[in-house]
Amino acid sequence: MNGREAAFLALIKFERGGTYINLALNDVFSKNGISERERSFATELTYGCLKNRLLLDYVISGFSKIKIRKMSAQVRVILEIGAFQIIKLDRVPDSAACDESVKLARKFAGRSRGFVNGVLRSLCRGKSGIEYPDRAVDEAEYLSVMFSFPKWIVERIIGNYGLETCEKILSAANEAYPPYIRQNRLKKRGDFIELLKSDGISAEPDPEIEGCFKVFGSLNIFGSDTYKNGLFTIQNRSSQAAALALDPKPGMFVIDMCAAPGGKTTHIAEIMENRGEIRAFDVHEHKTELIKAAAERLGIDIITAETRDASVPVSELKGKADRVLLDAPCSGLGVIHSKPDIRWTRKESDIEELVKIQSALLDTAAKYVKSGGIMVYSTCTILKAENERQTERFLEKHVGFRLVSQKTLLTHETGGSGFYIAKFARD
Repeated sequence: MNGREAAFLALIKFERGGTYINLALNDVFSKNGISERERSFATELTYGCLKNRLLLDYVISGFSKIKIRKMSAQVRVILEIGAFQIIKLDRVPDSAACDESVKLARKFAGRSRGFVNGVLRSLCRGKSGIEYPDRAVDEAEYLSVMFSFPKWIVERIIGNYGLETCEKILSAANEAYPPYIRQNRLKKRGDFIELLKSDGISAEPDPEIEGCFKVFGSLNIFGSDTYKNGLFTIQNRSSQAAALALDPKPGMFVIDMCAAPGGKTTHIAEIMENRGEIRAFDVHEHKTELIKAAAERLGIDIITAETRDASVPVSELKGKADRVLLDAPCSGLGVIHSKPDIRWTRKESDIEELVKIQSALLDTAAKYVKSGGIMVYSTCTILKAENERQTERFLEKHVGFRLVSQKTLLTHETGGSGFYIAKFARD
């Protein structure tokens, strides 16, 4: 199987719903023989088409007599794969992009191969004269098309941060950023950089976050002995900042409200030197199993992972916790750079419901914090309705708490995911 076909199958699988794009792509790879080179090309096409979907559909619409919404999913995806190569990949000859797209159409949309050929050939001839939305007429529409974001997201970000910062946020979300890893403080063995090199991993320490390393090139944990032996965990630098803000100490009792898959939970345990007690909650049993597996791999035994609805208070834990972390369910708009499917699966109507869930979780979390204790509220979104406004509402309702600090991390400023971290102290 070649990369174009693999990309097509993954995108169609995503279109049919029920799976994330990375899982769809991995499923295609696992079921079909495909070389490393073609895997790389398939990944580039898949993520490129998903990140640029709105732009690609806009361009295709200018050369098609059939409206995008009238096309079958197969035809639209084939056209998007072809158009992406034509307007975004200079190294791919236009003729190859057209010919290979026609081959896809012949195999998966036989009656439409002439239509696919005609649209893409017309695009090749006319791509230099494409007329994009007039920025002077509608800034949000222009940014929506050019950066391929639903207009409601663009308008929300403009409303929160202004036009200039919005453009930087959207641009950063379409860029590829290197992964980060967290060194296990409990298993420090020799020169960590050299140990990684022995596994073919190139990395450098983050100048601001202890134990955080930026990785260059590919990161294959399945072939890494340092990973299998629990010497590190994959975790974005912004996510690592949450546990550091919590400032847990050895011997403390800590509650992690929404803990799966366990990155922050295990980070807290490492900071605590594996001394004390951590209760980690998640509503799904298969996710609590992920927490248990992560703790075992890292050599941590102070975490008790429990399957429970974190919004429902546990009466015996009231006023008992030295530290509480609430990394709440959110819109996820801060991690679109690594999960481009979020922009197409998230709906504006979701925000109001998420705010209600976050508020209920905050109310429950507050019950667990002992006098003199600390609570951290974090999200991987950048919307103020879920962040600063949520903090304001919490302080209005809970007079015994004070805000110690709050910060919003933006990808274009830090290189990490978009993130919000608020730290509260209880009197």
